[in-house]
Amino acid sequence: MPSHHDVIVVGVGSMGAATCYHLAKRGARVLGIDSQSVPNTNSSHHGETRVIRLTYQEHPDYVPLLRDAYQLWEEIEQETNTQLLHKTGVLYMGFPNGEAISGVRLASETHNLPYSTLTHAELVEQFPQFNLPEGMVGALEPEGGYLLSELAIETYAQAAQRLGAELLTNEPVIDWTSDGSGVTVRTPGGMHTAAKLILCAGAWAGGLLRLQDLQLTITRQVLGWVQPKRLELFQPSAFPVWNIDPNGDGDLTGIYYGFPMSGDGLKLARHHPGQAMAPDAITDEIFPPDEEEILLPLRRYIPDALGPVQSVKVCKYTNSADGHFIVDRHPESDRVHFACGFSGHGFKFASVMGSVLSELALDGKTQRPTGFLGLFRFAD
Repeated sequence: MPSHHDVIVVGVGSMGAATCYHLAKRGARVLGIDSQSVPNTNSSHHGETRVIRLTYQEHPDYVPLLRDAYQLWEEIEQETNTQLLHKTGVLYMGFPNGEAISGVRLASETHNLPYSTLTHAELVEQFPQFNLPEGMVGALEPEGGYLLSELAIETYAQAAQRLGAELLTNEPVIDWTSDGSGVTVRTPGGMHTAAKLILCAGAWAGGLLRLQDLQLTITRQVLGWVQPKRLELFQPSAFPVWNIDPNGDGDLTGIYYGFPMSGDGLKLARHHPGQAMAPDAITDEIFPPDEEEILLPLRRYIPDALGPVQSVKVCKYTNSADGHFIVDRHPESDRVHFACGFSGHGFKFASVMGSVLSELALDGKTQRPTGFLGLFRFAD
């Protein structure tokens, strides 16, 4: 006899764990299914921390969602007595007309967000850790900081279970079907039925969605931790989360970003799609160019942090064609909704995406402004 639930959530990672929680909080009978453990080291959330920021350079339409995300992160912290969000401020650096600085300016002016601008001379004076080329300026957002990613997923998953949600881990989904009476999900262990289905399987979403015209590219990304030469310069009290847009400075591309010191050292990475690979082909194996990717921005911009590499880890990006999230009803069924394509900048939204997906499943709609993330963008 198949197990029956109100909602099945496939993928209990960044978005799925929060979705299970929000569904269970509303009294729904929830089954979360994941092909791995929760959390795990083989997904997009791997690497201890993720940036959260409000002056969103990618697109100002994300800001209302981020305001709700901040509120919901605070709520789960209070309910579980667990600190997940650490506000250190976020320092953006780049050329005045570059993507980072102009994007911060647009988001801030559109939504009346607090931030301060810094000339090149002011950057040198206030943040001597950075050695920036002439012409680069800064913007400092006080509300930004970082989230503890694996702890956040564990916290949401455990809170969902306390509210009655069931989690089935290390159990891959083989396929799913939908008809007028409900949905059926098949795994190696059996059949599971529900009234509604939510698909948020991260790097494995493409195969489950069965949408031939939806392009999702999975890329291998590296994160690194170093031991700085001068530890005192990079403590949280003196050093914010940072973000450098190097475009215009030689041949560098992408965005370099990093965090204050933590237990494993000074963490940094490059926000730029890496090598495209099948999700199961991306392992934790490290190669010589990975270490160079970590050291390059330190040599160029943060020389006092240029010390021994402590560790390098691997995570995954699931990139949409335009770099923006995709959240919508599945074209095959009103009973199925999905979220995917978070393109390396989605984790900070996990708290609010969990709420959005729970509303779509239980109410058939959400009051939150997610229309710009729909499938319609790819209709042509």
